[in-house]
Amino acid sequence: METVENKLTSKDYSSSMEVKWCPGCGDYSILKQVQTVFPDLGIPKENFAFISGIGCSSRFTYYMDTYGLHSIHGRAAAIASGVKAANPDLSVWIVSGDGDALSIGGNHFIHLMRKNFDVNYLVFNNQIYSLTKGQYSPTSEKGKVTKSSPYGSIEEPFNPSELALGAKS
Repeated sequence: METVENKLTSKDYSSSMEVKWCPGCGDYSILKQVQTVFPDLGIPKENFAFISGIGCSSRFTYYMDTYGLHSIHGRAAAIASGVKAANPDLSVWIVSGDGDALSIGGNHFIHLMRKNFDVNYLVFNNQIYSLTKGQYSPTSEKGKVTKSSPYGSIEEPFNPSELALGAKS
């Protein structure tokens, strides 16, 4: 744990990578808040590990000056489970978008919740596949008109919190 003399600040968690999100994107706010809160968690910096999937949100690992792995589409939860199992002392954080976490990674998300691994899951839920330019996602509102759904999506959206709680039942 850091002493008062060498207490870490948000800048200690900021990497030298240029942040490349679209102007006005909410991902900037999430990044800033994580970097602001981390110095106060009392966890040594070398004990943080970020695992991300695919999509705009998953660039997050590049912008944090911590350990991190940018994994493959939909598999961040599975990889993070392995990281936590291999080193239970790590503070493991999963970063994923709504499409990555709840579509191709949906099964992994559900079973991660069922197994109750001691990990943190940041789901950047913007209700759209942004990186691929606008297909609707599992959390898009019913009737969402996109390039892939010109007449509007027909499904009811997932509620990620209810899905997580339901997996624990």
